[in-house]
Amino acid sequence: VNHLEKGWFAFDNPVKDEHGKLVEDARTDLCFVASTVLPPIDDGNAASTTANSDDDGNDSNNDNMEGRKVSIVLARPHTGRWHQIRQHLASGAIGHAILGDSSHGRSRTNRIWKKKRRMMKERTCLHLCRVRLPEGTEYSPGGIDVKCPLAPDLVKMLKAMPVEFLEKARPILAKEGIEI
Repeated sequence: VNHLEKGWFAFDNPVKDEHGKLVEDARTDLCFVASTVLPPIDDGNAASTTANSDDDGNDSNNDNMEGRKVSIVLARPHTGRWHQIRQHLASGAIGHAILGDSSHGRSRTNRIWKKKRRMMKERTCLHLCRVRLPEGTEYSPGGIDVKCPLAPDLVKMLKAMPVEFLEKARPILAKEGIEI
């Protein structure tokens, strides 16, 4: 499934709560902003980057692809369930675990990013960039709109991505008030 072509879409799958009990009411709107496959990491071993490539330079070995498929995803949870966004993205239906997620992510991918792509040790690449509460509720009679800029380490990771990837993402992120 090409999630990039979908724009915003609703994902309404059950999630497990903090006690392991299945919770049916868990809806998240998702938008895949940009995706790319990063080049192999040059670890000084030329054989590791060329031995499993076809005539067009594409990898034929899934091990060589580990941690190279990346996306920027916007998520708007409609229900606030335990690890809802993390569980939805890591689910078999979406299959796109959050980088650095030690509970629902891919341990091997996380190790590669920490060791070879300089991701911070305790980093989960999930960021709350904006909280909006509507006017007229008991808890927000005047409404609330709070923005939080990306942390410097996330900005550094994003700026290390291919230029085309960032250029595709910037206008969509700007509409959400996110600056890279």
